[in-house]
Amino acid sequence: MDGIVTTFAVVAGAVGGNLGIKPILILGFSNLLADGFSMAVGDYLSSTTEESAVKAKAVKNAGATFMSFITFGLIPLLSYLLINVFSLFKIHTFLIACVLVSLALALLGLVKAIITGSSKKKEIFRTLLIGLIAALFAYYVGEGLGKLAGTR
Repeated sequence: MDGIVTTFAVVAGAVGGNLGIKPILILGFSNLLADGFSMAVGDYLSSTTEESAVKAKAVKNAGATFMSFITFGLIPLLSYLLINVFSLFKIHTFLIACVLVSLALALLGLVKAIITGSSKKKEIFRTLLIGLIAALFAYYVGEGLGKLAGTR
């Protein structure tokens, strides 16, 4: 969930700051790759010990963390990447990003509910709420900073 929420928050903040598509993609991908690497290294460091078998597992865990982070973190950037492919994306870029992220968050909430045996509605709602609150927060911070910087 981290990948999609942090990347979407960066996109939302950039949109709030009224930045163009290129800065949104630059900030989005920079965040995505740096956070993915950071999460993978953190996973590796927390999993390592002196035994080589455990270290091999730690490397696999780190790789899985990185790939998961990147895969879900790409979702908020899809509408910006496909802006020249679909004309609708040019008009409603951020709205489409919001819809894609909401669908992915709902899916993550559903998977979490299935794995933990908890209420599907509750987990979907919680996952959506957390992700969207983070995005709203980032959007309004970006808007405020955009006003200070003169981009709004």
